[in-house]
Amino acid sequence: MSPSTSRRHLLTIACTLGGAILFAYVVRGTGTADIVEGIRRVGWGLVTILALAGLRFAIRAACWRMCMPANTTLSFNQALSAFLAGDAVGNITPLGLLASEPTKVLLTRHHLATGESVASLAVENLIYTASVAAMIAIGLVVVLVTVPLPFEWQEGIVASIAAGIVASAIGLWLLRGTWDSSRGARPRWRERLASVRLAVVGFYEANPRRLQQAFALELSFHALAVLEVFLTLRWLLGDLSPTLAQAIVFEALNRVMTVAFKFVPFRIGVDEALSGAIAPSLALNPAAGVSLAVVRKVRSVFWSAVGLAIVAAHPARSST
Repeated sequence: MSPSTSRRHLLTIACTLGGAILFAYVVRGTGTADIVEGIRRVGWGLVTILALAGLRFAIRAACWRMCMPANTTLSFNQALSAFLAGDAVGNITPLGLLASEPTKVLLTRHHLATGESVASLAVENLIYTASVAAMIAIGLVVVLVTVPLPFEWQEGIVASIAAGIVASAIGLWLLRGTWDSSRGARPRWRERLASVRLAVVGFYEANPRRLQQAFALELSFHALAVLEVFLTLRWLLGDLSPTLAQAIVFEALNRVMTVAFKFVPFRIGVDEALSGAIAPSLALNPAAGVSLAVVRKVRSVFWSAVGLAIVAAHPARSST
């Protein structure tokens, strides 16, 4: 085993143990009985939650296919299988995209040229990133409008939204290509950015309407996630009824956690701690926030198991 592989394994173990300890602490502090009772209320609703999650995977697989060349031979089922497998590998390791995207390339290499696979994934991930930024911005606006916060917090949210707009503008500017060839060779990171830019520009020039259609698909991915949260909260709360604003804020928080804590396998402990912490600000019991995170964890484990089964069964595993 190489030193780099050993370090990755140690990092995975450390992150998992740290998350497990945090999870146990949060569950104990919130009240195990309340959490168990909330999950019991979900009951067979878990089937609907799993189905919605599967539909969201299907949407991203469809979006990925939209970003491929028109003459691609990769079917929707093959794209969906690769997406499930890549997501599973990304969930169980601290490498995130560094593990999930190569897995997708590997599992589709017999149907899609490596260059086309990498380019289409780069375009899809860029579109998805833009949709995540939009979802987080919507969540911040909803918090600003619906949650009574101290003035300092309101200022911080407004500053965060402004920073996001500036960052998006800078990203678009960089994608236009700003390197002067008289300065010599590009740095490695600029080379990678240039390859992404060329992939996006090429995709847009060949398919001017598909970029907008792909972005709309990604937004529907987040809309289904909000519906999933709303339904889960409705089952968890029993006689009480959640609001759309609460569902939007929880899903926006989930997007932030996914980006910031991807290095923690399944974000164990992190989801529960932050969801439980934000629940009182949304006029909910902390147990509801923790239970919501636990239900989402069950959903993630289920689909990751499906993805790992696909990896184990795929012939690319033993192909040269």
